[in-house]
Amino acid sequence: MIHILGIRHHGPGSARHLMEAFTSIEPDIVLIEGPPEGEQVLQWVADAAMKPPVALLGYVPTEPQKAVFYPFASFSPEWQAMKYGLAKKIPVRFMDMPLCHKLALEAIEENAQKSKEENTTDTTTKEETSFILQKSPLSYLAEAAGFEDAELWWEHQFEISAHPVEVFEAIAEAMHSLRENLPQRENKMEDIREAFMRKAIRTAQKEKFEKIVVVCGAWHVPALQQMSSAKEDNQILKNLPRVNIDTTWIPWTSDRLSFESGYGAGVNSPGWYHHCWQHPQDDGTIWLSHAAQVFRKNQIDISSAHIIEAVRLANSLASLRDFSKASLSELNEATQAVMCMGDEILMQIVWKDLIVGKNLGEVPEGTPQVPLQKDFEQIIKSLRLKKSSDYKDIILDLRNENDLKKSVLLHRLHLLDIDWGREMGSRGKGTFKEEWRLTWYPELSIKLLEKATWGNTVEDAGNQYLSHLATSSQQLDQITQILQKALPAELDKGVRKIIKRMDELSAGTSDTVVLMKAFVPLVQVSRYGNVRKTDIEMINFILDSIFYRLTAGLPMSCTGIDEAQASTMVENIKEVHQAIMLLDEPELKSNWLDTLHKISDVHAVAPKIQGFCYKTMYDAQDLDKETTAKIFSQALSTSQEPAHSALWLEGFLEDAASTLLIDEVIWEIVNEWVKQLQEETFVQVVPLLRRTFSTYSTPEKQKIAEKVKQGKSSILKVKQSTEIDHERAEKVLPILEKMFGI
Repeated sequence: MIHILGIRHHGPGSARHLMEAFTSIEPDIVLIEGPPEGEQVLQWVADAAMKPPVALLGYVPTEPQKAVFYPFASFSPEWQAMKYGLAKKIPVRFMDMPLCHKLALEAIEENAQKSKEENTTDTTTKEETSFILQKSPLSYLAEAAGFEDAELWWEHQFEISAHPVEVFEAIAEAMHSLRENLPQRENKMEDIREAFMRKAIRTAQKEKFEKIVVVCGAWHVPALQQMSSAKEDNQILKNLPRVNIDTTWIPWTSDRLSFESGYGAGVNSPGWYHHCWQHPQDDGTIWLSHAAQVFRKNQIDISSAHIIEAVRLANSLASLRDFSKASLSELNEATQAVMCMGDEILMQIVWKDLIVGKNLGEVPEGTPQVPLQKDFEQIIKSLRLKKSSDYKDIILDLRNENDLKKSVLLHRLHLLDIDWGREMGSRGKGTFKEEWRLTWYPELSIKLLEKATWGNTVEDAGNQYLSHLATSSQQLDQITQILQKALPAELDKGVRKIIKRMDELSAGTSDTVVLMKAFVPLVQVSRYGNVRKTDIEMINFILDSIFYRLTAGLPMSCTGIDEAQASTMVENIKEVHQAIMLLDEPELKSNWLDTLHKISDVHAVAPKIQGFCYKTMYDAQDLDKETTAKIFSQALSTSQEPAHSALWLEGFLEDAASTLLIDEVIWEIVNEWVKQLQEETFVQVVPLLRRTFSTYSTPEKQKIAEKVKQGKSSILKVKQSTEIDHERAEKVLPILEKMFGI
């Protein structure tokens, strides 16, 4: 006898009714809606170390990005069916379309659907049909029962209410009615799936099983009860394309079971459904006690009286609405009214932590994995790192061997685009501290699979992937950034390939901007590479080569460019200057300042660049005040175009408010230049001046305004002598000696 039991995926009520039906029927085989390839890893479901939520992962070994997840929670009917069959030692089979066909057909199906939509000419019929089919079929039953929300109707009917085994007959009748009366669109994939399900049922019949139980989505029940002929099904399944498939189990998370995650067969509230499965008789007291714990954890005071009143309110609401039991809707209203004092924002805490939940499943050791996954799992176990769907912040001291190994692993994963960890803030260069935020999500398992082709260990995969990046990189600045990421990962083989490729690209690069963008990160590598005990001799050789080539071409690169290009060049020059000051190499510093002199001396150089170069040399004390004042006066003289002078001034004074406030020589030159401007000229240059002063902070602007109001020489009214008065100093020394206990 065949028993076809229609269920709701991830429905605790469906799971409970299913187990009661199993007890009554005592099947000798169970057929479950799922991919047949999953049967090869089915035995792991019975392992005590397997803790849902977990997902059956099917993927194409040569193209791991082509993958399908089949998630299961403890309250999923299919999960309970699998556990029942394995515990009773009866055959458990998956009867859905094999993944080898599904993944091969998906691209074809998408293209066919797109072509069909493009060729549709009857727009009115298409829109009307689309509207009907976009609605959930269950919404029609919900509306008939007076519910606006189909999910709420299903929850009250099947998930929080107990029913006899005959509930499956009611579900089957409802689905028959929907499929007969609703307009149906052609769905080749669904036809193939149901043909495979019928084929699996026939196979079980041929094998003389007497009590066959079929567990499938409620929508498929009519198609399996009204069996078409084997000949018709074989015709549907003829000549299907196929690919090779591997399967395994991976940990899943509660939030990935929800609709909000994009999971089509998800539920609104996985955490609530988990509670309904564990506490089917709860009148709301246990649930609201858990809600109180969540609030208390978030420093919100909740008393026992809050819980008691919330339970009363939830059950009163259920009675008023003629419900036999309070659902999540009533419990949420009671929680908001009593515990949150009507504040909707506080409900977000309960939603995230309790209603959706943060559970992360576990799979047993020995579950089929590719070598890279096995190596990764062994490493995190040895380092005592734990995967969690909730974020965890860690601080690593690189002087500690274990912390250094954690850092190396996280950097290697980051290089492989497996972003389990995200480095927080801007790590202090040259220090021995790193801060990471770790968050694990199931899709990272796919990313691990994608990188499995590069090596069997995280280190091998990192080295091979680096070699690939080195070969494919065509830009010097691009490969320099890769080197920055690679050094903390301690991938010596890959780094050597990167450095070799960098040397090749630097020799063939004449673009000054590219050389500048490569120089800055390379300085950081050279300056701080020794924290990781990296051999930087070759890096320094490339650094010097890039430096002398960029300085040779920089002066001419600053000519014949427009205002926007000049602003970009100023930023590049600023970054190179800061990098050279950081490097603190006297020879490079001297050559750099000589280059700035050459740029400034070229008449055709953009005025903003000229102004910035003079300011940089002035700050580096490579120009004295008298020379600077003379250059400043020439740049702002009446013989120059006002726009030229304003741009030159912008280059000199951008982010330099302190120069105006402290340096009286510069102040007087700027002040006099502004005073001599004609009204018409002043109107022309005001936008440029405003842009310059916009980079200053509000206090700096206020001080400049006060100085203008007070008149010239308002800050330094008293000339301070730089000579030391030794006689006065000797009177202070005995007091200092006494203070310091000398």
